[in-house]
Amino acid sequence: MKIFNQSAKILILLMINYINTASAETDLALEAQLIIDSASISIERIKKEHQDSDKLASALHNARGVLIIPSYYKAGLVLGGSYGDGVLLKKQLTGFFGDPAFYRITSGSIGLQMGIQSSSIIFIILTSRGMQAILDDNFKIGANVGISVGALGAGKEAAVTSNIGKDIVAYAKNAGLFAGGSLEGSLIKPRKDWNVAVYGLDKSEPESIVSRSELIYAEKLRGALMEYSGQK
Repeated sequence: MKIFNQSAKILILLMINYINTASAETDLALEAQLIIDSASISIERIKKEHQDSDKLASALHNARGVLIIPSYYKAGLVLGGSYGDGVLLKKQLTGFFGDPAFYRITSGSIGLQMGIQSSSIIFIILTSRGMQAILDDNFKIGANVGISVGALGAGKEAAVTSNIGKDIVAYAKNAGLFAGGSLEGSLIKPRKDWNVAVYGLDKSEPESIVSRSELIYAEKLRGALMEYSGQK
């Protein structure tokens, strides 16, 4: 009887653990879906703001991929920290964008940063080596040899001529985000927990994810990118 009771207790504990694990994975998947929704909204908002200029649309048209960070937060007083979650999409040989892989950008900074600032950032990846650098797990802006990153600027008159030959260009509506090279040293790495929660453990490698176009929930985001880049 004691052995039976112990076995029953173990079984109950295993069931509770399974339920808790499943619940946690569901929460992560929902968080990831919200980022996809936010990325779609960011693209649509920027398209509306730049409807009288084709500079960003042209950059997207020629892009090999795009990393969209819907909300990049900067906070602190003297020792500050910044982070944002987003999605990386790669343009396929067909011209369409693949599935979104989930990423996070983080950085630390020293200086006066009163309060909390938030801004959307879009990294437009213009070369194959720029795309591969991000897919190679940990990409640090300004530290990867042979990879050049430029700022596309902010506002409707964002200049692109100074970014000829760049592998990646970053756009943010908040012009102050690029002041003093504040993105230098920022680390971009996969959100492995979200990738596993959405795609499953055996299909969660970013390089595999961005090479597919299977996630139905991402159709709106893919469509928004195609439309903005003039390829739809």
